[in-house]
Amino acid sequence: MPSRSRRPRDFLPLASLDLQVLILLAGRELHGYGIVRAAAELFPDQPALEIGSLYRIISRLLDEGMIREVSGPSGEPADRRVRRYYTVTPLGRRVARAEAERMRALLASPGMLRLLGADR
Repeated sequence: MPSRSRRPRDFLPLASLDLQVLILLAGRELHGYGIVRAAAELFPDQPALEIGSLYRIISRLLDEGMIREVSGPSGEPADRRVRRYYTVTPLGRRVARAEAERMRALLASPGMLRLLGADR
């Protein structure tokens, strides 16, 4: 059941792995293992997205209405594995943008600039 809230700020702050999944699904529809591979490729310096964690994240994002299941591509090779594909919803996109803005403000704050030595 989707969350009652529809205000992006009510979902913040996002866990870093949740944000990674939203970013990946904002660009294309992916199945679980595809998300793991894309995360390793696009976010090599971030914590690894493991299959066990991924399905808990997917379940939560589905419940909150930030992602949804979609049909797989028509040219997908036929085999016995059932692949569930996911994409970001408009709410998920708004939440990811709100988190990016929150992070941008944090990184531009005077305290962060002092910590990073940018005011020298």
